[in-house]
Amino acid sequence: MIIPEFDAFIAIDWSGAARGYNGVAAAICRRGRQAPTLIIPPGRRWTRREIADWLKRRLGGTRPLLIGFDFAFGFPFEPVLGYLGGCAPHVKKIFDLWSLIETKSCGEPDFGCNRFVNDQSYRWLFWTAGTKPEGWSERKRLTEHACAEETGTRPDTLYKMLHSKQVGKASITGMRVLHHVRSCRDAAVAIWPFEKIRRSAMVEIYPTMFRKMATGRIAKLRSQADLNDALISIGSRPMRNARRKLSDHEKDALLSAAGLRSIAHNAAVWQPEGWNSDRVQAEGWIFGVFHSR
Repeated sequence: MIIPEFDAFIAIDWSGAARGYNGVAAAICRRGRQAPTLIIPPGRRWTRREIADWLKRRLGGTRPLLIGFDFAFGFPFEPVLGYLGGCAPHVKKIFDLWSLIETKSCGEPDFGCNRFVNDQSYRWLFWTAGTKPEGWSERKRLTEHACAEETGTRPDTLYKMLHSKQVGKASITGMRVLHHVRSCRDAAVAIWPFEKIRRSAMVEIYPTMFRKMATGRIAKLRSQADLNDALISIGSRPMRNARRKLSDHEKDALLSAAGLRSIAHNAAVWQPEGWNSDRVQAEGWIFGVFHSR
């Protein structure tokens, strides 16, 4: 294949929280070895709506961008059952799944997802409170299993909606943002692995994988010095001293932007084993995970 070339690499650490939240962070780096930098929000902190608006403006330009998001792009597409445990039998493709989620969530501000999660057709699928419900099934995508086997990490299921490491709300709100941005800029950006790469591309990332790649461990980076050591190990120059202490979300975004740059030239990340199978094309894939089960 022809390996896409990009002028800049953007990583966005995400949050599915409601109301005020600090979990969204964005970073960018250019081609070469230049250190990544944080993208400054228009206000005190990023909202999902502001990220969507910023992306639409950037994608309106001519520079090809590789944009990584820290959330799952799709739900598991299970054999026989399909999406959502068999509760969406007529939905067979990822963009139709996004449309369903948008329809069920329509009107909820800042791309929220509570209406979808609490919809009577789907709420039985989600573990939202208390101890694990009797008969609850974890349900994971092929890429989450492959990532765990390849990296020794443990990507969680989208159907678990509690505790700090849950990814379900982040992913559902993220799918709404992708659906919105794609509806406005579909000629300018492709969603990988579902579409052929055009000028720019959006991919799913897992920052824990980049920490493991850079440091050999999955632990959060404790300081800017640790971040700089990790950046150097993946071919980036270190950052200058920040004026304030960086949050975990910011460090993850900064390392992930440089991590995207370090692997994007590798043809194997664009066509991992099984990437064009019907199931992966329905579920999505974590960029940088090389093999399937």
